[in-house]
Amino acid sequence: MFFSTTLGRSVLRPKDPTIPRIETSWTNEDSEFYTLRNSHLEEYPIFKTFNHKFFFQNLLPEGKIFYRYEPKKYVTGKTIEKIINNVFKEIEQKKKKYKDFIILRRRDFNRRKKSGLLILKCKKYPFVVKIFKENPKSFVLHKTKGIIPTFFFYMSGGINRHLLGFTRIKNLQDMQKRLNKSPLWKNKVTMPRKWFILPKSNRWMNISGFNIGKKRKQKIKVPGIYCLVSDWVDGERTTSVFSSKDRQTCMQLCNYLELAIDPHIDNFMIERNTGKVAIVDTEHFLSVVGMRKKKTFRGYFSWGVYLANIALESMFFRTKKRRKVLQNKEWGPARLTYNEPIGKSPSPFA
Repeated sequence: MFFSTTLGRSVLRPKDPTIPRIETSWTNEDSEFYTLRNSHLEEYPIFKTFNHKFFFQNLLPEGKIFYRYEPKKYVTGKTIEKIINNVFKEIEQKKKKYKDFIILRRRDFNRRKKSGLLILKCKKYPFVVKIFKENPKSFVLHKTKGIIPTFFFYMSGGINRHLLGFTRIKNLQDMQKRLNKSPLWKNKVTMPRKWFILPKSNRWMNISGFNIGKKRKQKIKVPGIYCLVSDWVDGERTTSVFSSKDRQTCMQLCNYLELAIDPHIDNFMIERNTGKVAIVDTEHFLSVVGMRKKKTFRGYFSWGVYLANIALESMFFRTKKRRKVLQNKEWGPARLTYNEPIGKSPSPFA
């Protein structure tokens, strides 16, 4: 059932001309085009997660960046950018270890194809760097990125790690504003600072969409390579699934933030010395799983069951009528609102 549902349908059945489709290529180059035709593609994940103006407003500053735990010490943004540009040379050489960085996670990164998500920690400075790297070909090969990203693709309407990276800073800023309004949470929760970096090796990628949203054709240009730099958070311990207090605290926090963050228990830690709950991973969770309704959960069991239902419905039991409704929405299930006029749009939970 899995393969018949996700990989194709009868060769005797005529193709539906209204099936959503994207084409990718490098910008301003004589580049080959790559195509993905899939009924799950929606407008928001592909065309609304990246905002050009917001991206450049949140680039890493070139001047002094003071340390989180030692405010008298600093490193310049130029220095961080220099070692990041050096690590890209090492990536091109397919090295397993890097001169200036320790590898924290590379399971989502294909070293041979040099694409995916790579998470590194600076050896000399208290900062973490997340490298997002895609090319026109790898961008459309959504089934080669692993089981979990494949589930997210079908649940969300076509999103991937590369697109989700653009939501992290905006989501952090929105959550911080909400936390500051809460007498309960504002002094109990902390998050690291974050900035974007556009390395010298970046190439811009064109994404053209057909039959997506209410537009017959639309187009966006996104960086093929970018980085996210954040403070290193010194955790005393991670929250534990075996602690009822930890589970209750994390779920209550996620409910207050309207599930803007992933409630998974391993995504939180207790900061050393302060005892605050640290939120390190700030990608927009509603965008990850395609949740279309504002909802709260009493515990992790009900949360897991709800996500399983979304996955099963989106991958195996979605009707053609449901696909048409989602395909014709101008905005996806959980758009992020940028501080600029964008016209009339429905609620993000519509």
